Amino acid sequence: MKGMMKAAILYKPMDMRIEKVKIPQIKPNEVLVRMKRVGICGSDIHYYLHGRIASFVVKEPLILGHECSGEIVEVGRDVSRLEIGQRVVIEPGFVCGKCPYCRSGRYNLCRTVKFYGTPPFNGTFAEYVTAPEQNVYPIPDNISFEEGAMIEPLAVGMMAAKMGRINVNDTVAVLGAGPIGQMVLQAAKVYGAPEIYVTDLLDYRLDYAKKYGASEVINASLENVVERIMSLTDGEGVDVAVDASGSPLAIRQTVDIVKPGGRIVLVGYPPSEVSLPIAEILPKELTIQGIHRYANVYPAAIKAVSSGRAIVKPYVTHIFPFEKILEGFEVHIKKIGKPMKIQIAI
Repeated sequence: MKGMMKAAILYKPMDMRIEKVKIPQIKPNEVLVRMKRVGICGSDIHYYLHGRIASFVVKEPLILGHECSGEIVEVGRDVSRLEIGQRVVIEPGFVCGKCPYCRSGRYNLCRTVKFYGTPPFNGTFAEYVTAPEQNVYPIPDNISFEEGAMIEPLAVGMMAAKMGRINVNDTVAVLGAGPIGQMVLQAAKVYGAPEIYVTDLLDYRLDYAKKYGASEVINASLENVVERIMSLTDGEGVDVAVDASGSPLAIRQTVDIVKPGGRIVLVGYPPSEVSLPIAEILPKELTIQGIHRYANVYPAAIKAVSSGRAIVKPYVTHIFPFEKILEGFEVHIKKIGKPMKIQIAI
């Protein structure tokens, strides 16, 4: 398809403009997807405010966005599994498929990954995007475009539950009840955890967690998290603690609230280096698992939403039209109207 489209282009921190650009052209193994909904992620906010995340720096104009759903409008000649008109979600990391990480199934560690909205690769705050066939997943009719754009954050939660080996015998603590923490909660439910405790500093986030699956919620600004969780577990501690906050204090607390032989799963990125007490970790034989995005969980995430085992739609609290994308970013940054997940209708 040839022509022009609208895209939100970040030129420098706090300078994002909707402009006309050329519609990207597909390769033989790609499809062209008309975007319908795109979620605003914390990483989008970070690039918007600071122009960088760690070593990833916005040096040239960049289209942000990666949490997306849409409809296929064009298919390449080598595409065999997908058709025009299908409603789809896109797994936003395009990998080489040849390196040891890809070949072993850990493609999220591919060193040449091209990830939507991560410099220098354009993302999905645009009317059209291209994607390789292998990254595109049709969604059933009972999943809305809003829910479809939640599959990506849910995939992070599913990866945390998978790598943390959460099962029906586990008591789980989720530290941080932002959008990712809420998706970890949903994934822990899918994996069968019978008891899930969620902590946060904001009551409205804890209200969401309690309403949609948490056994108990703890406001970390009002209660001693370690004491409360130890009380809830009769002094034993939880089997799995997942930090989805990136708070150095919360990360440190995971060591104290996990029982001997338990697992710590780290999802949130801390703002600085965090020291952990090795002298406590070793005698407890704790397993510490880092999470980087996801691999091989998109189909399971789609099935979990379609079946109703994972609830995602209520978390979409705000939807802004494309021309008001800057307003959506402002609501996210200033937490206006108690937002959970903000999406843009493209």
